[in-house]
Amino acid sequence: MLDNTDTFSDIELILGYNFRDRNFLEQALITKAYSNEHPCKDQSEFQTIGDAVIKLVLTEFMMENGHKTGASITPERVELEKKEGLAETARRLGINPYIVLGEGQKKQNHGDSDHVLAETLEAIAGAMYYDGGFDNTKDVMKKWFS
Repeated sequence: MLDNTDTFSDIELILGYNFRDRNFLEQALITKAYSNEHPCKDQSEFQTIGDAVIKLVLTEFMMENGHKTGASITPERVELEKKEGLAETARRLGINPYIVLGEGQKKQNHGDSDHVLAETLEAIAGAMYYDGGFDNTKDVMKKWFS
């Protein structure tokens, strides 16, 4: 798990968001595999809401940048929000070293897999939403995707 205040500060700097409750951030970074090995809360609680937040933020972002219809928004948004698009955003941000993996995931280098990166980014978005509300979350996330 995240072991010190510097680690929290580092990931917050990367994300562009300072958590009021760092427990949300820590939970968002813990994979299900790790929580199966070390009983604790994991990111799954935040993934579903994070997915919805990402869809809404991307839709609003595209509308602000000239896309006015669903026909023009949906194809581009789908590319950004699917697993590969979210994983690329996560890689660009550099969240990989902060993801808390299970032993099997570590051995198989899953910390860089599209699946783990995308799910973690969704969980972070959900954790930010719970921590600071939609307006704060969307302002930060728009920078991720711009």
